[in-house]
Amino acid sequence: MLFSVEPKATIRDLYDREIELNELRSSVLRGDRLIAVYGIRRIGKTSLVRAFLSDLSQPYVLIDVRQIYFVEGNVNVNSLVRHVLDGFRKFMRKGERLWEGFKDALRGISWVRVSAGGVEIKLSRKSRANLIELLNAVDEWCGRNSTRFILVFDEAQYMRFSNIRYDGVLAWAYDNLSNVTFIVTGSEVGVLRNFLRIDDPEAPLYGRYVREIYVDRFSRETSINFLRRGFTELGIEVNDGELNEVYEKLDGIVGWLTLYGYLRGIEKLSHREALDKVFNDGVKLVLSELDAVIKPSRARYLAILNAVARGLNTWSEIRRYVEVRTGEISDTVFNKLIRNLVRYGYLSKVNNTYAIPDPVVAKAVTEVHIG
Repeated sequence: MLFSVEPKATIRDLYDREIELNELRSSVLRGDRLIAVYGIRRIGKTSLVRAFLSDLSQPYVLIDVRQIYFVEGNVNVNSLVRHVLDGFRKFMRKGERLWEGFKDALRGISWVRVSAGGVEIKLSRKSRANLIELLNAVDEWCGRNSTRFILVFDEAQYMRFSNIRYDGVLAWAYDNLSNVTFIVTGSEVGVLRNFLRIDDPEAPLYGRYVREIYVDRFSRETSINFLRRGFTELGIEVNDGELNEVYEKLDGIVGWLTLYGYLRGIEKLSHREALDKVFNDGVKLVLSELDAVIKPSRARYLAILNAVARGLNTWSEIRRYVEVRTGEISDTVFNKLIRNLVRYGYLSKVNNTYAIPDPVVAKAVTEVHIG
């Protein structure tokens, strides 16, 4: 169902992402070692990758790195390795022969215990799993079975919260593992690029080819067709004027379009009630997400966003507004704050002007108190 609010799990349920799917397919078939999928929040990156994986014959594991971070407070290697092994176990249920062969490949790892019942990680209190050792075993197993392993780190920017240099691990894997492809996704596009540091001559991944795929918002035509098809699935007729208003208000962000469709089609709200609820619920969600980013300098961050939401879009206009609302600010501090908002995806910068790419974010920052 197009209007299901959880991430899509099959290509059949995905709408109009053929170009991005083909880019993923061609990259994996070509044997690319590292693929980065970028896009703002609620644009459909996770749905795209999950749908792509569902159509693969190769073994894969998808790890929600954000979940590990929120549960553990960091992305420690033991948790990451457990997720890789758990993901393998789930995939291998599709082919018991493969699972038995994979267990054989793990028997040489001292901290992994393989039994008839499955695989366990056995560590002393002071020891930790070795991700490189595990990946090496996986790569050798793939070579023997003429297959390729796809390891997906969803919201990979959270991997920077660790005492492990995961960018270094990726660089080592890139150079040494010929049968493994890594896919990393990130809604905080600038943060993910800063984590990978592929343009930094001193970074481990510098000089490696990274296939970059951008997931963009729907156009007006695609947005309206998406909504129309979703309502047709539910046997509901909606007039063009309402569909056009939804596009104008939500600007082609598929997560918000889907939520509107769910509220209108499943919850049976009216057009106005559904649109209002998208914004009301969305504002609460956005503010909870935003709070962690702006906490160190809340008033100034909010003043920047508030200025842009009100139509001030140049560096000097925004800075003057911030000083009026929060007091004097140095160029150095102001530049750092505005760069952070761009890195985290709350602002976009085009031709030296700034914009808020998500209309719900724009509404949220005009409703919250600065100070």
